[in-house]
Amino acid sequence: MEKQFLIVGQGIAGSLLAYNMYKAGLNFTIISSPHKSKASDVAAGMFNPLVFKRLTKSWMVDEVLPVMMETYGDIENELGQKFLFPMDIIKPLADHELKMWKERIEQGQFSDYIVEIGKNSVGKGIKGFDFYGRVTNSGYVHLEKMLNSLRDFFLKEGLLIESEFKYKDLGFIDGEITWHGISAETIVFCEGHHASENPYFKGIGFNPTKGELLEIECEGLAEDYILNKNLFVMPLGNHRFKVGATYDWKNLDVELTLEARKDLLSRLEGLIELPYKVLNHWAGIRPTVIDRRPILGTHPLHKQVAILNGLGTKGVMLAPYFAREMVRVLSVNGYPLAKDVDIRRFL
Repeated sequence: MEKQFLIVGQGIAGSLLAYNMYKAGLNFTIISSPHKSKASDVAAGMFNPLVFKRLTKSWMVDEVLPVMMETYGDIENELGQKFLFPMDIIKPLADHELKMWKERIEQGQFSDYIVEIGKNSVGKGIKGFDFYGRVTNSGYVHLEKMLNSLRDFFLKEGLLIESEFKYKDLGFIDGEITWHGISAETIVFCEGHHASENPYFKGIGFNPTKGELLEIECEGLAEDYILNKNLFVMPLGNHRFKVGATYDWKNLDVELTLEARKDLLSRLEGLIELPYKVLNHWAGIRPTVIDRRPILGTHPLHKQVAILNGLGTKGVMLAPYFAREMVRVLSVNGYPLAKDVDIRRFL
């Protein structure tokens, strides 16, 4: 009898795990609670190969970026739609930053990501700066569109059940998990920030973060790159831009706040000098972890219970790679999972 898996959650982690299982020919059923909030629903979907604060490479970027490009391209081909939008990032540079950027270029190991340091000639409407850095292998994924399209795909294939998931409905019979008449060898929790309420993972260092972002309309602002200085301004087409984001570790709800709106607009007005109109305001909770690393693997005490979570602010870039890793963990006995992402570092 072939293995059967249950996947709880259809955010970016659950969706990409399911897609990798589908491509690998594994049997699975997704359980998606339609009324639970998902960070993926409101996330900007942006990917950036660098960490600007210290101007270092993003963690594991050389490994995860090729898998990301391949996976999203494959999903586009499978579904016949476009979700991946490569786009350079323009980073206005202060004097102290300029020296650091020049040093990184001289080091050579950033040649795949830093295209140039140029003088201010990137378009009107941006407040005065002398130099900028241009980053490539960056851009965004239209997450809402992709996840909705994958939802429709999995529904059509009979692989997704939309139902409120409750932990008390799980049963353990003869070494298998049961849920509402479905039996599986392993259940994989991909619940995003809701995992902090999961009774099987009480010892994990979840540290969820609330984030808010805006959508604006601004005619005249360049739409062929992402602008990033103290916040990001990401073009969506038709003079529309996503602007974000905030970080709040205390108020873990999805309520929109005037404070966040004022904060974002204050930073935006420090960067551009064109009239704009606010069209939308969103809030979500990121599934972040205290050590800022994903959480993968099978529970050391409950062998039928597994997790893929903690993708955090870099989820768009990390999810394809670690969804693939999770499939290997579940299907290859003794697969050597990296210690810094293994669930056993907490339990």
